[in-house]
Amino acid sequence: MDELQRRSLEALRGGLAGALPDLSRQNLSGMNFEGKVLCKARLAGSNLSHARLAQCDLTGADLFGADLRGADLQGANLTNAILRGVCLRSANLNRAKLVGADLRGGVMLDANSNSIGLEVSDLSECLMEFATATRAVMTGVDLSGASLIGADLGGASLFGANLSGADLSYTDLSGANLVDAHVDRAAFVGANLTGASLLNARGEGASFAGATLDKAKLDGASLERSTFGDALPMILRESFPVELGHALDGHEEWLRSGGQSGRRAELINADLRYFDLSGRAFSGIVLTGSRLVGAKLMGTELVLANLDRCNLTAADLSRANLVGAQMRGATLRGAALVNAGVGVLPLRDGSGRESGKLRRTSLVGADLLHARLDGVDISTCEI
Repeated sequence: MDELQRRSLEALRGGLAGALPDLSRQNLSGMNFEGKVLCKARLAGSNLSHARLAQCDLTGADLFGADLRGADLQGANLTNAILRGVCLRSANLNRAKLVGADLRGGVMLDANSNSIGLEVSDLSECLMEFATATRAVMTGVDLSGASLIGADLGGASLFGANLSGADLSYTDLSGANLVDAHVDRAAFVGANLTGASLLNARGEGASFAGATLDKAKLDGASLERSTFGDALPMILRESFPVELGHALDGHEEWLRSGGQSGRRAELINADLRYFDLSGRAFSGIVLTGSRLVGAKLMGTELVLANLDRCNLTAADLSRANLVGAQMRGATLRGAALVNAGVGVLPLRDGSGRESGKLRRTSLVGADLLHARLDGVDISTCEI
C-alpha cells in the first residue's frame, strides 16, 4: 500500500468527507469502520472479510468483486452501491439499505490481468432480515440458506436467483421478478407476492403458507410438493428436534421441582420458528437472540424470561405472562400480544425473601411495528 493509499485509509477510518483515492484490491480484513461515511468509496476487489461496517454510509460505493464474507453491515446504507461479483457469504446485512444496489455477478481484469469478482455473487447463508432492497438488481445471485425475514424487496429483480433453503417469511416481494428462480425448500410464509412474477420458477418443498399471491404470475412454474393455503407450518411438540425438546422439557421440570431436578434452559440463538409452545411454563428461560418467527406462545408463562434480541415476527403471544420479561432489542413486527401480562415483579433473594429490587418488563429498543397490543398496559413497561 503506497503513501497516498495509507492517507486514504486513515481518512476512511476517520470518516472524513470528500473524494478519496482508489483503495481497490487492498487488504482491509477485520478493520473497524463502524458508522463512517464512505460515500462513493472505491473498494473494488478489496478484502473486507469480517470487517466492521455497521451503520456505514456506503451510498454509491464501488465494491465490485469485494470480499465481504462474514462482514458486519447491520444498518449500513448501500443505496445504489456497485456490488457486482461480491462475496457476502455469512455477512450480516440486517436492516441494511440496498435500494437500487447492483448485485449481479461480474468478473473483470485489473491492470495486471488478475481477475476480480465472481460470475455469481455469493450471498449464501447471509442475514438480510428487515433489509430494504427495493428495486435492487439481484439477477442470478446465490441466496441459498440466507435469511431475509421481513425484508422489503418490492420491485427487486431476482431473475434466476438461487433461493434454495432461504427464509423469505413475511418478506415484501410485491412486483418482484422471480422468473427462473430456484426455490427448493424456500420459505415464503406470510410473504407479500402481489404482482410478483414466478414464471418458470422451480423447486420442491417450498412453503407459501399464508402468502399473498394476488395477481402473481405462476405460468410454467414447477413447485412440486410445495404448500399453499392460509395455515402456517406449525411444529408441534412431538416433532421438536430431540435436543431442543429435551431442553424445553427439562426447563419445565426444573420449575416444577423448584430446581431439584431438570435444568434451566439457556437456548442462545436457537431456531424455534413456528414452534407451538402455547400454554407451557418457561418462566426464567434464556432465549437470547433466538428466532421465534411465527411461533405460538399463547398463554405461555414467560415471567422473568430473557427474550433480548429475539425475532418474534408474527408470533402469537396473546395472554402470555411477560411480567418482568426482558425483550430489549426484540423484533415483534406483526406479533399479537393481545391481553398479554406485563409489568413489575418484586425479586427475591436465595432464601426466598423479597430483596427490595424490582424487575420490569423491558421493551427498550424493541420493534413493535404493526404489533397488536390490545389490553396491554405499556405504561408499566420499560421502553
